[in-house]
Amino acid sequence: MKRMKYLVLLLAIVCGLSACGKKENKPVELSEGEYFLYYTNQSLTKLGTEIYQSEKTETDGVVSLAEELVEALRQPPKNMELLSAIPEEVKVTKMQTNDSGQLFVYFNAAYNGMNSIREIMCRAAVVKTLTQIDGVEFVGFYINDQPLTDVANNAITLMSASSFVESSGDSTAELQRVQLTLYFADESGTSLLETERTVVGSAGISKEQLVIEQLLAGPTEEGRYATLPDTATALSVSVRKGICYVNFDSAFLNDALNVNDYIPIYSIVDSLTELPNVNKVQISVEGVSNIRFRDSISLEKPLERNLEYMEKQETGTKSGK
Repeated sequence: MKRMKYLVLLLAIVCGLSACGKKENKPVELSEGEYFLYYTNQSLTKLGTEIYQSEKTETDGVVSLAEELVEALRQPPKNMELLSAIPEEVKVTKMQTNDSGQLFVYFNAAYNGMNSIREIMCRAAVVKTLTQIDGVEFVGFYINDQPLTDVANNAITLMSASSFVESSGDSTAELQRVQLTLYFADESGTSLLETERTVVGSAGISKEQLVIEQLLAGPTEEGRYATLPDTATALSVSVRKGICYVNFDSAFLNDALNVNDYIPIYSIVDSLTELPNVNKVQISVEGVSNIRFRDSISLEKPLERNLEYMEKQETGTKSGK
């Protein structure tokens, strides 16, 4: 099984953006027929853009324009610090669209040969480029005739530009601030404490992945304690029809912390369901969900948010959020 550990560049913000000396960036205005082409830097840690003047227009059809943009994406960028996010051996075999704003891109089998980081950057670059086309709201990936899946064989949902942490408006910006609500354990390991945290993530990382990486990294706030072992790895994180699928390696079970059984599970579920696009969470280990966590909590079906275990430190009362 291919293990995927997403590269996430995260740090807690301890000073306001203005206090950190933020330089205000003016948005670039595109002329008619111009589009941003998204590339990756040489170290595969951030996206960058170049402006491209298309030969075709949207009146030529969505697929025709999308094919031109993807072909342009495959070419080396003018900026020597950037490179195409699509490896040379990865080819687009066809594209299809429908009346619901969905564009489907079919790749050859070489797509599966990318490592996890390159695949994430490729996916982000293609989706963020193609969703600039009028009428394209969502993009789906197929490998040959099969939908793109994570390592648990769950089909990855249709993606939009908002599926990935947006850049801050500067085409060379590496990081973007994201506000998350996370749930860590109290000192006794019997309750979950709400924690507001501002983190910074690279442009190709989804908010769901940011939540999981932050939970694995553990708390930095006083009075909060870890809920997940720092030895565990998230093999995949994806969302489909309001359900977030999180697949961990075996350390999630084998190295579980000394807290009540429900604390690790609902730390994950309650943190993820703070996101507007997540209603339930399906947890699996090494691709298997037909198991019980510590022989106590069944992971067989998606789990819903549970307010019973939340407690606000300030009042000592259960959170009604």
